[in-house]
Amino acid sequence: MTKNLYPLFLLLLFFAFFSCDPKEDPALETDPFPSLSIYVDRFVAEARARGLNLDMSGLDVQYVDDKITQNGREFCGYGWSNFPPTGRRQVLISKDPSCGFTINSDIEREIFVFHEIGHAFLNLQHDNSFLCDNRPLSIMHENVNLYGYYEDSPEYKDYYLNELFDRLAAEEECIKYAKEFDTDSVFFTIRDNEGSWIFSNAQGSFTGERRTNSAPNALVISAVPNRISTTTGYWFTQIYNPNIPKDARVILRTKVYSEGLTGPGVAIGLRIYEALFSNNGAQTVETAVLTTENAPTSGTLTGQLLELVIPKFTRKTEILIPFAIMMPGTQGEARFEDFEIIVQK
Repeated sequence: MTKNLYPLFLLLLFFAFFSCDPKEDPALETDPFPSLSIYVDRFVAEARARGLNLDMSGLDVQYVDDKITQNGREFCGYGWSNFPPTGRRQVLISKDPSCGFTINSDIEREIFVFHEIGHAFLNLQHDNSFLCDNRPLSIMHENVNLYGYYEDSPEYKDYYLNELFDRLAAEEECIKYAKEFDTDSVFFTIRDNEGSWIFSNAQGSFTGERRTNSAPNALVISAVPNRISTTTGYWFTQIYNPNIPKDARVILRTKVYSEGLTGPGVAIGLRIYEALFSNNGAQTVETAVLTTENAPTSGTLTGQLLELVIPKFTRKTEILIPFAIMMPGTQGEARFEDFEIIVQK
């Protein structure tokens, strides 16, 4: 090499070295459908960095050609903690062109796959809460593809992955709660989740009516004449990831009206669920049951107040299920008015 060509060689070598970003894998950027095991391995590595050793042998992750249809809706990805055909944990990622997986960046693909593994392996539900700076609280947001989470931000990435593996990590952040509970303490009423209330009729012994189009709103349970039930009749709904401050006092409250009940009467109930972690996948478990069924209310009722109290709320709570209940053997009709959940900070 001649002396005057040597500096040019060094300059070319310099640019060749520094034009390669070691954090990017060109194959991932050009392969429209890279192996999903890449993202599973990253999930395991991120968990290990947080002191968690995962056994992913019970999880299946694979592509499918079409969108995934569940309950009449189409999805580009879906995670089951118990896939009906196999009973295993399952993640499906759609190759359908409208899903845009091929045009997503490697980090966007990672977040999307992590979101679905969050459903399938960590038993997490969608969390549509926001932080005070209007960022989603979690990558478990229902519209995961609409937001930038941690591309080019190691600080954000650390937070979002900490929160994915431990929901209490959000407590270190400023959370935008459902409302200002100091001025409006009502978190939930029967008009919320309007389409997702379910009635159990005790094998035809009770009928149910939900009144939300006129005041006062009410859940109504009526005994079928000349049929004596042997099980409870009840209304219930499921509230996922309730956006309530930690340590708040949470009250399920209703006023009951009846022209006259005979038999045991009516009650309310509240079941609380958390996703408890284990190295081969989380399990959603019932952590508390509150009920007035041990002291039901009967007779003529003119606004009889029924209450249940969670003294200190924890953000580990994944699901709240409130119930309006008519006990076995009860005759008559009862209206549960102002059925609501109150939050006291």
